[in-house]
Amino acid sequence: MLLAVAAPLALAQKQKSGRQASSQPKIKRLRGASEVAVTKAEMNFAAIARQEALTPPKAVAPKAIHAPLRPVDDAPPQVAAPGDKAAQEDDALASLNAPGESLGPAPAPLSTFPALPDNNTSIPPDTHGAVGPNHVMTVLNTQVRIQDRNGVTLSTVSLDNFWSPLGAGIDPFDPKLLYDPYGQRWILTAVANARSASSSTLMGVSQTTDPTGTWNLSRVDADSTDLAWADYPSLGFNKDWVVVQVNLFPNTSGQSIPNRSQVLVFTKSSLYAVPAGTPSFRRFNIASANQGFTLCPAITYDPALSTMYLIAQPFGSSTIRISTITGPVGAEVLSAPAAALNSGFAWLDDSSSDFAPQLGSNARISANDSRIQNVVYRNGSLWAVHNIYLPGTGANRTGVQWWQLNPGANAVTQRGVIQDPSGVASYSFGSIAVNKDNDALVGYTRFSASQFASANYSFRRGTDPPGLMRDDVVFKTGEAPYFKTFGGSSNRWGDYSSTVIDPLDDTDMWTIQQYASALGNGSSRWGTWWARVRADGTA
Repeated sequence: MLLAVAAPLALAQKQKSGRQASSQPKIKRLRGASEVAVTKAEMNFAAIARQEALTPPKAVAPKAIHAPLRPVDDAPPQVAAPGDKAAQEDDALASLNAPGESLGPAPAPLSTFPALPDNNTSIPPDTHGAVGPNHVMTVLNTQVRIQDRNGVTLSTVSLDNFWSPLGAGIDPFDPKLLYDPYGQRWILTAVANARSASSSTLMGVSQTTDPTGTWNLSRVDADSTDLAWADYPSLGFNKDWVVVQVNLFPNTSGQSIPNRSQVLVFTKSSLYAVPAGTPSFRRFNIASANQGFTLCPAITYDPALSTMYLIAQPFGSSTIRISTITGPVGAEVLSAPAAALNSGFAWLDDSSSDFAPQLGSNARISANDSRIQNVVYRNGSLWAVHNIYLPGTGANRTGVQWWQLNPGANAVTQRGVIQDPSGVASYSFGSIAVNKDNDALVGYTRFSASQFASANYSFRRGTDPPGLMRDDVVFKTGEAPYFKTFGGSSNRWGDYSSTVIDPLDDTDMWTIQQYASALGNGSSRWGTWWARVRADGTA
């Protein structure tokens, strides 16, 4: 399989008359409102796991969690139809691709092991996880599992039971997890109670570096007027703050609400307090979807940086928008957006139906849309990744587009697309990690009519030519066709994945990805799998 990647933006600038920055949008500087969580609790993970193991499991009705929603006042969507063949690549794509150019193989995984299997209660799994000095932790819509670094399972609890100390009636979904190597804490967020007046954003922080121990839990009401509910959290941190962004939607069809995006800036010291206090935070409501929709905060690998960066990709636009949080703790200011960068490159944002192909079935798999998946700040650069549909007209594939941005100069340093120009394979649900040497690992699912959906990654060294990735690696081969809707209209997959840095050396990287597992009791199953990659390729 030919894995084509995009050349650096510098090439596109030479070929396209130096176009880089778009006309800059009007910056909104918001001061937000200071608040505290409405509910707090402490929870011991190991104790909850023991209690769950002794309790007969309750029958759980399988559920299909809604696909990530988009704002109704967004730009007109650019929609791709599955399998259409374009007469020719659009000009920007043709000028940026480097077909046949290869840097050679990526490092083989140092180790791999299973994370959590499909218990047939939820689609999609919403695959996420993190790695600490002694543990590997996986969070899904179904369960939360803690393993040692060799993959031995230590404790597992349901996602519902993890949040149960906050009270009855919490229905969590869309979990995301990070490990803060500076504060030596695990940070878990989720949202709860979709399309409900009781919609909430949930926060959990371990009290130590051991995730099997005690956690601080808290709940934040999504909307004090009970008119809106929160969806699709994005999570990041820097030296002062833990930041969660959620998209807001009206509880009632046709109802108008004044804001479409919400940013919660938690004071890290209040989240990390032992014993658990009531976390304080500042809430920012952003009225314009294009300025704040899925505004993804950075995972900041700089213990001195006081600015928090956030990135969004407005649908229907080839721009990337950077926002910032600045100011003293407790008096933060959100500037949204602080800059807008034009890639000079066209793509489509979404599919009109399930799009990604697979072996053994005519049923295609949902590939979702082009929102930013995760952001990393490292060595003065912002790195980001997202899905795109290619080419810019008549898309016949998805690719994982990655960026390196210079926030100081408001410039694109480089970008690339992990893709197959022949249209045979599609790549989606990417996540990126960057180590201290600027080596980058991008994990994702690969879909193809000649293979079952598999867990893959691509890699580049910091010294490699700009815009290029090495040949992709399959670290968990798909095992069967996948089709699961639970009575819905979509064959759900994703909605995201996680790729992270090893805190022990700041050079090794880990990724957790989804694959099509063997059938269970005659029905389709997804699975999740971890891989550890050593940047220098040594064992």
